[in-house]
Amino acid sequence: MGLTNFPFATMPPALSDVAVETILDDSRLGVWHFDIARRQLTASGTAADQLGGIAPAVLRAAWRRVHRQTRDAPHFEIELPWTDGNSRRWLMLRGRLDRQRDHINGMCLDMTRRVRAELLVREQATLLDTLARGTPPRECLQVLIDSIERMKPGLRACVIVTSAREPLVRYVIGSSMPPALLEQLERASCSPLAARFTGGSVAAVSPDVSTDAAWATQWQGHCQQQGLEACNPIAITHAGAGPRAWLLMCLSEARPLSGWEEEVAQFGTRIAAVVLDREDQQLALERAADAVVHALHDAERERRRLKAFLDSSPDLAYIFNLDHRFTYANRALLRMWGKTEEEALGLNCLELGYPDWHAAMHGRELDQVIATGKPVRGDVPFEGPLGRRMYDYIFVPQLDARGNVEAIVGTTRDVTERSEHEEERRRSEAMLRILVDELQHRTRNIMSVVRAMASRTLATSRDMTDFAGRFDARLDALARAQGLLSRLGELDRVQFDALLRGELAAHCDPAAQGDQIVLEGPHNIPLRSGSVQPLAMALHELATNAVKYGALRQQGGRLHVRWSLLEAGAAADGAPTLRIDWNEHDVHDLPENPQQIRGGGAGRELIERALPYQIGADVDYGFADDGLRCTIQLDASQLQLDAMDRAQPSMAN
Repeated sequence: MGLTNFPFATMPPALSDVAVETILDDSRLGVWHFDIARRQLTASGTAADQLGGIAPAVLRAAWRRVHRQTRDAPHFEIELPWTDGNSRRWLMLRGRLDRQRDHINGMCLDMTRRVRAELLVREQATLLDTLARGTPPRECLQVLIDSIERMKPGLRACVIVTSAREPLVRYVIGSSMPPALLEQLERASCSPLAARFTGGSVAAVSPDVSTDAAWATQWQGHCQQQGLEACNPIAITHAGAGPRAWLLMCLSEARPLSGWEEEVAQFGTRIAAVVLDREDQQLALERAADAVVHALHDAERERRRLKAFLDSSPDLAYIFNLDHRFTYANRALLRMWGKTEEEALGLNCLELGYPDWHAAMHGRELDQVIATGKPVRGDVPFEGPLGRRMYDYIFVPQLDARGNVEAIVGTTRDVTERSEHEEERRRSEAMLRILVDELQHRTRNIMSVVRAMASRTLATSRDMTDFAGRFDARLDALARAQGLLSRLGELDRVQFDALLRGELAAHCDPAAQGDQIVLEGPHNIPLRSGSVQPLAMALHELATNAVKYGALRQQGGRLHVRWSLLEAGAAADGAPTLRIDWNEHDVHDLPENPQQIRGGGAGRELIERALPYQIGADVDYGFADDGLRCTIQLDASQLQLDAMDRAQPSMAN
């Protein structure tokens, strides 16, 4: 039995209560009553219009479903598609089957806005998931076009993207558009917004707007051949710039976009803007990567050129580190020593066979350069494979970006022939200026280290705010370590307890923590200069994690840092070993898998992999039931240990 047997209009009331008839006629909702025995439908005007817009087959299926309702579950809700004559909509029939009285009471609810909203949410989730999987931008735009055409059947759409500097079409994305139209769009010689893409009976723009009248005429002809009466371009603004892309929505009738079509268009432009922003970012990253490759190539070429230049010079050219050890020597100096690079580099003057007085003199001069940041010049005789010769030398500080001395550059000239002394000195100074300029240029390449740290931090950050905070914190840790190293002229060596206290103080006030922080170990254990920066970064990561996730984040948590100096092992340099034990206790809310603590990936990688690689440290890193445990063992500096009072009491909070 189907409802199509009855007219969808308000019928004479079968109920005796006149008030019910009044309610049915005046209600804003579509309400209806069906008398099964009399086969008579009484409906309000709204309900009659709504039910009349449902296809007969769909309505008969709904009617059969109502009849299948049982006495135990007489209530029903059925969603049906219907049309108001202009667009596709959704209607919910809600009511109750009363078998005892043999009639049905119900109402009609327009669910169009809810269904459309749910559809937009589902399509947006699909598109964002496509983006998250790393799908190329052009494929994402194709998925977007398919989504738009699913939400509005019968609509033909495409995305037009122009070049950044010229209003020429770069590419067009659209699958249901006829190939002739896509080809015409790709040949556009003007901005799509200027041409307006107007075809059929929709009025064209004024001639002064379109920059290519012949193209616009051809476009209109193609649209008419394909039965398109209106083409609506909607600007897509992205990357904070003016529109460089358009969403083109083509209709088969000459009319403006409907309300639902406007919503679909707004949805499409928002998603397209996100996709195009990512495309611009990828292009920028590719350009940056190319620039880095070219810069590295240029730097390597300049390094080879500089080395060839210095090796061709009869003068001696060399570089000392802050420990007075040679890190570079040109061919002339190696020939004078009678050694290869492998045999000579890493040694100091005394280890290379210089007389005690000679090595001590250069040691004092290098300390003076480090302390004052000013050059030192002098003359000295030297007995070598070439016999006794007189040399004029100069030591010049190499400064980092902060103006601190990071190395000492030197040149030495044989001035045995005094008649050539002044001319040779001028040439040596000119060469030294070239060398210093080039080395200071290379010093700026430390930015590549910072870039690598930025890349690793970015890879483990939630967003740019998270990245900025963590990156600034790591830069601060690096700056603190450099600040300690810059005072080596006063302190001679950085002490471990000063490094530890400085890092903890950057995150909290150890004195104000009471017994929550316990520091235990001897004072003034000197660190090797090369160990200070990597160890400082490791302590920064440990302290950061303790404050954010560990013992210093919660009441009752305890941090116990103990360090000690072990006896010298069998290593060639006989250096003693510094052991550091970082233990966190009473951390009660560790996740089931502490390895997944955010930020732990990059920090743990630095501790477990960078420390052994950079300074040869032994690292044991893991989690106990109540917190983090980390043990680090590394070589301490031998230079000041003899002056330390090993019997002094341990330091503690």
